[in-house]
Amino acid sequence: MSQEQLAADAGIARSSLAKLLKQEKDANPTLKSICQIADALGIPPAFLLLRDRDWKVLAESVMAYEVARTDNRFNVFCDRLASAKDHGPGASVINGRDLARLTNHLPNLPANVDRMVRENVEAQAYRIGATSAAPPLQQLHAVNPDYVPLLLTICAAMGASYRD
Repeated sequence: MSQEQLAADAGIARSSLAKLLKQEKDANPTLKSICQIADALGIPPAFLLLRDRDWKVLAESVMAYEVARTDNRFNVFCDRLASAKDHGPGASVINGRDLARLTNHLPNLPANVDRMVRENVEAQAYRIGATSAAPPLQQLHAVNPDYVPLLLTICAAMGASYRD
């Protein structure tokens, strides 16, 4: 698809699209234009927002999930998630952090750990919790309970890897 065709299909100026594709610093797309481009391409808008490092973390999280599936503790946790009734944001924060510990995205700290290390891990736990609360896990669990541990693994990896 040419730039002209994509711009026409998205309903935006070709010059604006060219700035975005060249990743020029003054390119500042609106959410509406990102959604229009995504619709024209037939992809979710989120795919246009992911950075190279985000794609790497996404791939690594799927690989971590596959490795974790060989761990009995992880499978017991997945069984508990499958039978749980609450997958709302509050429960997802707790479950996401628990799963992050199982997949080594969040360390368990000894009581006497250095204050700075503790603060860094607490910030990481906050990011993992916030990321875990984002997906509509209650609705997705109703469709297929196996979605929940996979998505929480992705959330744990994304939350653990993000830096302020």
